[in-house]
Amino acid sequence: MASEYIYVHLDSVTNSVLSKGVTLVNYAKIIKKMPKNILLLNAPKGVGELDAHTGFRIIRGTENVAAYFKENLQTADGSIKWIDFENMELLRQLTPVEISELLYIAHAYTHLHSPFYYKLQNNFIYLTMPDDIRKIYFRYLEQFYGFLGDSLTRSLEMKINEKKKFFQKSQTIEPIPIELVRELVPYLREGALFSFKQMQHQDTVCEIPIFLVEDRLRDVEHTFSEKDLMGTVCYDNHEKNWFLKEEDVLEPLLR
Repeated sequence: MASEYIYVHLDSVTNSVLSKGVTLVNYAKIIKKMPKNILLLNAPKGVGELDAHTGFRIIRGTENVAAYFKENLQTADGSIKWIDFENMELLRQLTPVEISELLYIAHAYTHLHSPFYYKLQNNFIYLTMPDDIRKIYFRYLEQFYGFLGDSLTRSLEMKINEKKKFFQKSQTIEPIPIELVRELVPYLREGALFSFKQMQHQDTVCEIPIFLVEDRLRDVEHTFSEKDLMGTVCYDNHEKNWFLKEEDVLEPLLR
């Protein structure tokens, strides 16, 4: 079943993204460099190995991390929380205060100081929250743009094919260009919802409205009115190209 919406609230100051409906299917291709090790902030016994210094369970080696991601990365039920780290030697130099900060992040879903630790050399903090919401810190935000682009493409492809008859050939959608995803950043800073439920068809063009939601996560499944419309991301199924129609003038994207 196609997703009815994708919600994104991006904080470019802390490089964190709050999202719902963004899939991480192609994580290996998008992040390119698999984390060497991950520290599990909320893992039950039997998962990974216990690190006596921090009291957290860990998974060591890129192959083991990849296997863990394959099994767990698509879940968003609140049970997966991790931070990557470079090597064991520096991990075991964490102070009690730094370890308590990691516990705080897992509990409060926010950081106390910088979310990127010198001793860990981490590129991510991955937190699943209640109601299928994810919060992810990215050292390099460009990686999130890859996930969002992949999710928009996949969701549109599923939506236009969900009512096709058995004998009909599935339509394929060209990937949304990363340059266009960057143009969406001003909307994402506001707290944006891409509504496939309210998608319109104009001849060969699919029009996905982008509504202003801010942090009102309880409203994401509602039907939105024109007054909340910030823009429309469009796909021309004949020309096989994506484009953006702006409704309001938002602050220009800083490059």
